[in-house]
Parts: sequence; C-alpha cells; structure tokens
Amino acid sequence: ILFLLELDAVSLLPKSIDLKIKHGGEEYIAARGLWTMLVSPIIFLLFCIFWHELSCSRMAFVDKFCIHQMDPVLKKAGIRGLAGFLRHSERLVVLWTPAYFSRLWCSYELASWIYLGKSHIYFMPVSFAALGFALISGFYGHFVVCCIFEAIMGEVPMPVTILSLGVVSLTVSRYAQSSFSELGKLPEQLASYSVVRAKCFCCDNNHVHPLTNEIV
Repeated sequence: ILFLLELDAVSLLPKSIDLKIKHGGEEYIAARGLWTMLVSPIIFLLFCIFWHELSCSRMAFVDKFCIHQMDPVLKKAGIRGLAGFLRHSERLVVLWTPAYFSRLWCSYELASWIYLGKSHIYFMPVSFAALGFALISGFYGHFVVCCIFEAIMGEVPMPVTILSLGVVSLTVSRYAQSSFSELGKLPEQLASYSVVRAKCFCCDNNHVHPLTNEIV
C-alpha cells in the first residue's frame, strides 16, 4: 500500500479522483487515492487467508489435512496418533455442517476430547465462511462501482447507490438466512444424537477397501 501511495504521489499512476470540498465558504480540491482504495480490500482479504504464514506462535492440527488420505501406512500412523494430538491441544474447533454428527469419525474425535476431560469446544459453521466472503466481496464490489462512477461522472448518482447496495444486501441476506437456518439445527442434533445412526467409511463399504479390495 505504501508503495502505491508513493507511485500515486509522484503521478506515475493514472490520476486520482479530484473531489471538491467546501469549507468555511471556500472550495478546496482534494485528491482521492483511487489505487490505494482499490488495492487495500484485496490486501485485507489476502491477509485474512494467509495470516497464519506470518506467525508461527500457534499450530493447528486439522485431521483432514494432517492425516494422510492416500497412503495406508501414513494414514494408520496418523489415526493412532490422534489421541496424542488431542491431549496436547488447548481447544477443539469443530468446522460444523448439518452432516457432522452423521459421521462416526467426527463423533469419535468429539467423544475422545470429552473423555480426556477437556473443555473449550467451539462450533464454527462452515457456511459462515461463505457468508463472510459474500459480505466482503459484496461491499468491495459496491465500492468499485462507486469509484467507476466517480471517475467518469465526478459523482455517484443516488439510484446507482441504492441499486448497488440493494444487490449487496439481498445477496448477503440470502447467505445469512441459509447460515443461521443451518445453525438452528445444531441444538436438535446434540439432543437427539445416537451413535447407531452414525456412518463410517468401512461399514459403508462392507469392510472392504473399494480401491485395494483389502479387508478394513
């Protein structure tokens, strides 16, 4: 961002938008840095995605990615070490979907955590990620539309603002309704859970691996 500010200041980038500001009966011309305003939200989004690469103070064990899914030897070693990972973890974050408790593997992890006498269980609906992305990208799109109209016409017409914000609001509302509707199923799932209804890979394939035909 600072690099773009320097390039904008020495006019190496296309001219910023000039805004007329009236104050104390006098009119002033203020340059609005178009490039930094366009790039800043992108940098913010990239930071949210890759922030973990900048800090090594905390480590996370994500079973789906940390346990090898293809190599049977490495997969068995990862499963056998699961209790150790849980024992040395400070908190359990459940990336929850309505299908979470239908998988025996997920129920096993949660039961093991409780058996170890640990607390700090956080349920994070996966759909909230889509909601957050829709919120950020929606308002960024509205911002880009406003910048384009300011560059061409010098101002943003009110109908354009209303239409743009209306589209953003409807999109975000749709994702929010879907996310909170899913979240409302969580208390019912916890109250009516039964291990008998849970499914697992080996039972679904009659204890025979579909690729190697080995007995599981």
